[in-house]
Amino acid sequence: MSEDNSRIESNAGQLRSNAFKDPLVVIATGFGIGWLPFAPGTIASLVIALIFYFTPELDVEYQYAIIFLLFIVARLTLGIVVRKYGVKDESCIVLDEFLGMAVALFLLPKEWWLYIIAFLIFRIFDIVKPWPISWVEQRIRGAYGIILDDVIAGAGAAIITNLIWITQQ
Repeated sequence: MSEDNSRIESNAGQLRSNAFKDPLVVIATGFGIGWLPFAPGTIASLVIALIFYFTPELDVEYQYAIIFLLFIVARLTLGIVVRKYGVKDESCIVLDEFLGMAVALFLLPKEWWLYIIAFLIFRIFDIVKPWPISWVEQRIRGAYGIILDDVIAGAGAAIITNLIWITQQ
């Protein structure tokens, strides 16, 4: 194991040891979702999709506001967590998935099948990381690097899902 990898594991361990002590770690890990042993990013995305689906339909301005607030919270929270613990995009950090999934659902009507399509496309983009997502992930460091790959994955999912919706009408 290289020195750099042991440093990252050590920092991730420090993050885990502060899992429920540091409120910013609690937020960054999606209020504990990030500590689930299996697919925490997928579960976090599913939670946001379900919350959005079962809340009243929102006007565009409110959707913008929610995404903007999620972005600000993610940027501030992850900026501090990255500096304080020296972590990168650990699997336990799922606040970025909350934001990316919110972007993926932007402007979608409340049709269950569209939410499923948006969810699947977002998860595929977030896991496979096609260009430009891979480019962003490799070149942008810190909180912005953690956030922007999910925002781009969400934007791609939103565009494709909205095009599917438009062509079905």
